[in-house]
Amino acid sequence: MKMVKSLLLGSAAGVVAVAGAQAADLPVKAKPVEYVKICSLYGDGFYYIPGSDICIKFSGYARGDYGYNNTGSRTPQYTGAPGAQDRTTNAFSTRHRAHFEVDTRTQTQYGTLRTFYAMHFDNQDQGTVTINVSRAFIQWAGFTFGRNKSYTDTPGTMGDDGFKMLHQNQNHSDSGSNGTNQIAYTWEWGNGVTTSIGADERRFKPFTNLSVPQVATIGTNTTGSEHGEMYPNPWALVNVNQAWGRAQVSVIGNPIHATYYAGPTPGFTCLQPGTSLCGYPEDKWGIAVLGGIDIKAPFLAPGDHFGGYFGWSSGASAYGGGSNLNSPGLYGGNNKISFGWITDAVYVNGGALELTSVFTFGAGYEHFWAPNFSSTLMYTHTKVSYNDTVINSGVFCRGAAQGFAVAASLAGSTARCDPGFGYWLVGSHTDWYPVPGFRLAVELLYVGIETAFKDQQVTISKTQGARPTGVYTAKDQGILSAVFRAQRSFPASGAE
Repeated sequence: MKMVKSLLLGSAAGVVAVAGAQAADLPVKAKPVEYVKICSLYGDGFYYIPGSDICIKFSGYARGDYGYNNTGSRTPQYTGAPGAQDRTTNAFSTRHRAHFEVDTRTQTQYGTLRTFYAMHFDNQDQGTVTINVSRAFIQWAGFTFGRNKSYTDTPGTMGDDGFKMLHQNQNHSDSGSNGTNQIAYTWEWGNGVTTSIGADERRFKPFTNLSVPQVATIGTNTTGSEHGEMYPNPWALVNVNQAWGRAQVSVIGNPIHATYYAGPTPGFTCLQPGTSLCGYPEDKWGIAVLGGIDIKAPFLAPGDHFGGYFGWSSGASAYGGGSNLNSPGLYGGNNKISFGWITDAVYVNGGALELTSVFTFGAGYEHFWAPNFSSTLMYTHTKVSYNDTVINSGVFCRGAAQGFAVAASLAGSTARCDPGFGYWLVGSHTDWYPVPGFRLAVELLYVGIETAFKDQQVTISKTQGARPTGVYTAKDQGILSAVFRAQRSFPASGAE
């Protein structure tokens, strides 16, 4: 009996030992896999970040631009050395861009907390590479902090969210491509109506001391005498976004603070020009009013829309005239030239700041011939104006030290000298989306410069490009420009 009991116990022990050994070889149960889940709270393309309640979306595009009579940044060649229109100027230009965006959102007790980042990498004009962080902002509880498109950019313009112009439009207030540093707060009143207030980094044109030599070379902006930025440009706006389209009106302030009086001026004496010993013109405020509208027109064809915009400014030309607008200097045949200068303000030693006035308007219409094929017509016009104090002073005409001098007009006036000018364009582009998110487009643009020095004789003593020195006649001039674009966006959509 003892022997049987011993055998049973031994067998049991052996089974336990074998079972234990086999159990050691079995795999441990794995933890559940956290699969990426679709987040439907904020539209298509968002996914939950595993292990969090944050939704994320990746997007971007690859773009190729090919231009004629414009720079790699797609600026028509109406200014600078390209405006000389000679054999030193590159007629052909390219720019290729890789653009990448990251959008994250999550819900909080104060609403959606959003962060957005965007970068583009440009390779243009024979290998020049630039990198730009065009967006880096946080939005929460009505606030926006960081770098974003300015809220004051209006609908109805030629920009990317309006009529999708391929050239870099010169004459509308635009921060869409590169963004601006800002802080803003938005109230939502319902039914698509919002009010926003905020401040953007300073956007300005030169504050020019006309008593200083070499401030006004043809084809370049004048030399600026701006005080460093003391505070950003404040603004306020009302926006309406409804089923029929969008509309907006905004008001922007631009502080005008110049540096110290400098340079020789009859009747003005200072022992150390350009220092705090000399004083400075009294500070002023520039102001701009912008407005625009974009109206949907499905009664003409699905996707059709039309609209327009205006800008008026006094001492805030980068808003009323346009962020990109520069002083023109466009040469033509038979020794003709068209030119002028854009500033926010000018002054002479011992004098006050004289603010520059600018008025701009534009309109566009996009028609869809088919759901993936459309054509757009565009027109814009800007007028840069100086007051009688500046015109009658004749200072801009006494430019021998700057490389030019303007003679008396053919009408016989020897005193009046008007540095203002007009800038206008008429253009059209056609877009084809062979597949969603893939855009092929071509744009033709004619830019005209209206010089206020018209019919006056201009003596050029400094060359621009390969244009010779000598006597030219100021005349209105124009230039034809073209751009072709191929762009693939993701996630795919029917438009950019």
